[in-house]
Amino acid sequence: MNHKVTAIILAGGHSSRMEGEDKSLLPVEGKPLIQYITDQMAGYFDEIIIGSNFQAKYAFLGYPVIPDIEEGKGPLMGIVSCLKASKNELNFVTACDIPDINMSLIFKMISLAENNEIVMPVADTDKYEPLFALYKKSVINYGELLLKNNKRSVLDLFTYVKPYFIDFKNEDWYRNLNYKKDYLDFIQKRYKSQNKG
Repeated sequence: MNHKVTAIILAGGHSSRMEGEDKSLLPVEGKPLIQYITDQMAGYFDEIIIGSNFQAKYAFLGYPVIPDIEEGKGPLMGIVSCLKASKNELNFVTACDIPDINMSLIFKMISLAENNEIVMPVADTDKYEPLFALYKKSVINYGELLLKNNKRSVLDLFTYVKPYFIDFKNEDWYRNLNYKKDYLDFIQKRYKSQNKG
């Protein structure tokens, strides 16, 4: 990768829809999901950081774990906290429940970042993917202003920043493991694809 880019993996959720299991630690190919994600990123990014208040839990990864500046403020606070800790202007943000990292899409976002503070995939007119997007550090100022006014949605950043949207239709690789069924379906499809023939 020619650009200096930090990868930020947000792992601050409580996995409330995963029937009591921590989705970031669910096994994928013999390793915790979050490690499965970081392993895909290693070698492509100048820096990898984990956004979480549970620093001891993710110490095994060997990457910095950045807690929220203020707890209980949602993913926008996680993004702002990690952007502040990042050493790079460009930052790719993803969630710990998106198992497959499409580097070609990320490279495309990076190529569009020069004149844009946010580059974000959108599937339809209103199906944004704020947790698989590129952010510049300048977004910190807008995020802090929103949080000060008790605005917690990442999409509230649109009040101050016009993102560059890229088409996200027909992306068959994309999975978001919100529920236990999503995880089981993902594992089953992966097993079938690996055992064809």
